[in-house]
Amino acid sequence: MRLPLPSSRTLPWAVPVLSEAAALGRSVVFAWMLGAEELGQAMILALTLRLVEMASDLGMDRLILQAPDGNTSRLQAELQGLCVLRGLAGAAVLILLAPLFALLFAGGPDAATYASLALIPLLRGLTHMDFRRAERNARYRKMALTEGGATLVMVATLLPAALLTADHRAICIALAAHAAAHVLMSHLVAQRPYRLAFTAQATRRILRFGAPLILNALLMFATFYADRVIVAQFYDWTALAVYGIALQLALLPAQIVGRAANSLVLPRLRRAIAANHLPRSWHEVLNTHLAMAGLFTLGFAAFAPFCIGLVYGAQLRPDLALVVGFGIAAGFRILRTPYSMLAVAVGRTGDPARANLLRATALIAAAGFAALGLPLAAIGAAAALGEAAATLRAVQLARTTLHPFDFQESYS
Repeated sequence: MRLPLPSSRTLPWAVPVLSEAAALGRSVVFAWMLGAEELGQAMILALTLRLVEMASDLGMDRLILQAPDGNTSRLQAELQGLCVLRGLAGAAVLILLAPLFALLFAGGPDAATYASLALIPLLRGLTHMDFRRAERNARYRKMALTEGGATLVMVATLLPAALLTADHRAICIALAAHAAAHVLMSHLVAQRPYRLAFTAQATRRILRFGAPLILNALLMFATFYADRVIVAQFYDWTALAVYGIALQLALLPAQIVGRAANSLVLPRLRRAIAANHLPRSWHEVLNTHLAMAGLFTLGFAAFAPFCIGLVYGAQLRPDLALVVGFGIAAGFRILRTPYSMLAVAVGRTGDPARANLLRATALIAAAGFAALGLPLAAIGAAAALGEAAATLRAVQLARTTLHPFDFQESYS
């Protein structure tokens, strides 16, 4: 008997929504059970893991969707082989750099706690990619069972982990449970047997495809997370929790839109390019993202301070200036999503990195503001300006990528 799931059109949205809602729920549970200071330390652990994951992201999940031979068992085996190597490399980096992380953020998690994060990339390296292959033909059930199932397992571990550790180490248990469930579900839903392949030719191909994406991923870390590292350096752990929660909520729609776009927008643009119908599809995609960006920016500024104070407690309520800055930043990021998908669809995987480079430069201003002891709202303003600059750069790159007539037609 098949489990009832939402329709194929809604699954690429429902799963990211569930994932981001679970991340919010995790922070709520930890805020009430562990306190603001321990929540701040849990955030820095999650940031450390995210840095390692993004620094090794070769875009294998996107290559299997975009490549003409993405449906072949050979390419899938080669991608799974590289996943194993990526997991081993990520685990080694976390173990080797654990003492440095502990020294960098004095008064926070110890080296052993940072090293324990190594289990997570090691597990993720064993993922079966058959559920990604199914997305090529707009079949999202396997993706939903894999990612949604892992998210639900993580949620189920939150309370036991918090009770067991009573501190920031609870997040290590929750993230490890998520990784283990993700791997298990990916194998349970797979149609093909799990095979690994290691060839120099495949490695070169994946590196050519993924090297620009790694640069973009590092820039994305800078744009998504590095400002929280700055806050951790110049402010206390409670300030990091306030900043992190507000930013997490602001970026929630951007995260959902980005993940859904990988499953919906990228294949749609790829098919439109192949059928020479790109202008019409691009016009519809862009208008949809523009509407979402505007609605979220206004709604976040209006309701976020009250909602955060109500859900997380008065100690973690941000001021209005910080919220407005984050709302504007998130709106520009939502608007930039289709441009990133367009660049990948036409094979210009370096364009997102070129745009995000401008966002990363805003960190210089953010660090300066923090060193001067300015309020957190100043760092939020720097984020908004950086996101606006990156979006304008993405628009410029799209104009040079597309044929001028096609681009004009997409707005007609």
